[in-house]
Amino acid sequence: MAELLQAGLRLHQSGRAEEAAGHYQRVLAAEPRNPAANHLLGLVHLQRGRHDLAVDHIARAVAARPDDAQYLCNLGVALNGAGRPEEAVPAFQRALAANPGFAEAYSNLGMAYRALSRFDEAVGAYRQAVALKPAEAGFHYNLGNVLGEAGFIVEAEAAYREALRLRPGYAPAVNALAGQLYDRGRPAEGLQLVDAALALAPNDAVLHMRRGRLLEQLGRLEDAVGAYGRSLALRPGFGEAHQHRAHLRRHAHRDADVDAMQALFSDADAPLDDRVFAGFGLGKALTDLGEHEAAVDTYLAVNRLHRERIVFSLDQARAELRADVERFAGLELSRPGVGHAGAAPIFVVGLPRSGKSTLEAILARHPDVAPAGELPTLSRLFTQLMRQHGEVRAIPTSAYEAVGRAYMEEAGRSVPQGRIVVDTMPSNYRHIGLIRAALPDARIVWCRRAPAAHCVAILEKYLTGRGYEYAFDLDELVAYHAAYRDAAVAWRSVAGDAILELDLADLRADPDARLREVADFCGLSWEGAVSVDLETEPQLGGWSAERLARNRSGQMAAWYRAAPWLAALA
Repeated sequence: MAELLQAGLRLHQSGRAEEAAGHYQRVLAAEPRNPAANHLLGLVHLQRGRHDLAVDHIARAVAARPDDAQYLCNLGVALNGAGRPEEAVPAFQRALAANPGFAEAYSNLGMAYRALSRFDEAVGAYRQAVALKPAEAGFHYNLGNVLGEAGFIVEAEAAYREALRLRPGYAPAVNALAGQLYDRGRPAEGLQLVDAALALAPNDAVLHMRRGRLLEQLGRLEDAVGAYGRSLALRPGFGEAHQHRAHLRRHAHRDADVDAMQALFSDADAPLDDRVFAGFGLGKALTDLGEHEAAVDTYLAVNRLHRERIVFSLDQARAELRADVERFAGLELSRPGVGHAGAAPIFVVGLPRSGKSTLEAILARHPDVAPAGELPTLSRLFTQLMRQHGEVRAIPTSAYEAVGRAYMEEAGRSVPQGRIVVDTMPSNYRHIGLIRAALPDARIVWCRRAPAAHCVAILEKYLTGRGYEYAFDLDELVAYHAAYRDAAVAWRSVAGDAILELDLADLRADPDARLREVADFCGLSWEGAVSVDLETEPQLGGWSAERLARNRSGQMAAWYRAAPWLAALA
């Protein structure tokens, strides 16, 4: 048995995992409870993404050796991979009880806390890993990821940069930091970072994809298409690169790109992430081609595919929208002495695809304004307040001044000194009460559009990241959108004249008048030199406004045929 295990381990270490599995299985045929064979076979399953089998075998190893820290740690990894992070946490804690200096167990514990959205605990676990192994670049990278999700974007950038100091060219950290720079409107810095990394690793498909995103933000569309093409040449099944390239060009006819996305989306054996990205890219291409029924079918299918793997409760989401308003209802939020007076940031709020990016791009041209991107700061500060005080009515008025000051200090790091901050974090519509109390001079522009068109636009856009779980089933999305509109009405009664509503259709119909209204509301001088360009997503092979309208009309007609009740939305 020992010789079989050693032979299997040698195969395993040389990359021949399936052959190694055969050796481990022969051991288990003779000794079903052999802890080493169960553990090693579990690792093979873990490497192959067969998480339930990995849990089964590693759990048997743990049963035989319950104090083995390595077995316990790998059991936690398998449980987390199987979508059972709540069970993974105690496995990692047992590993750390057996070996308190086990840095990898702390890092993996952080991974499980992150999956549970327990970000403060995740940050603490990753910091423990970093303290035990400060020269491990991967730990700094993981810390950066969870700091970013927790809303500490400045600290996240520092963690990524430390990872790169320790390991120059470390591709995951380069990609993450460049993505953060993209989100914060600093594409030139991101491009410089990615180009330096590609000089060391010219065949990294993910970095070429990231390079395309940055070039796109810089307006270098042809170069961006070339970067996506290079990424796909290196990794033909890279769904994310397919999607971004599809959204950057107008498709005049079916070509090899469309066929490749169709094949990838239809491949049941391909990684699910790649299939989903390819499906959204395919839907966009079919829309361009005027194959509207096929496009709608594709969007419905790809959303269904993604919805199957996420956890979402519509009832809970609607209850949270109501609770957001009810916490602040009846409170006098705007009165002398409450909040951080004098600061006047502009919050552009609303669900995705409501026109926020369009307005942000226009405001960014004003000389007194600077976009800060989508800052997660308010959500983090509100979470901290609620943790400290339990409920809104228990928050002392002095705390609002501190929150407003903390927000402005953090937001100010993202814009040139003296400029007015524009924050476009979509989820800030849930924090209108906090904005009103902590920043009484802030202006809130709430972007909206017709419900049917808005729901379709959301369904046709792959919204990655947390907070968009409502967006992948048409019935759920429409119901959430109705609850969201109810919340908007309720917030107007709470926040009063601090909110200006901006309808996307009105903006397109009379941009000059509506933008003058926005400027007056935000206390900005009207700059006639600020050009009004409502095309915030330029594409190669651009179409005339008439052709765009005709194509969009055909697409909406196909949606109405697929779901006739959409036409009745208010």
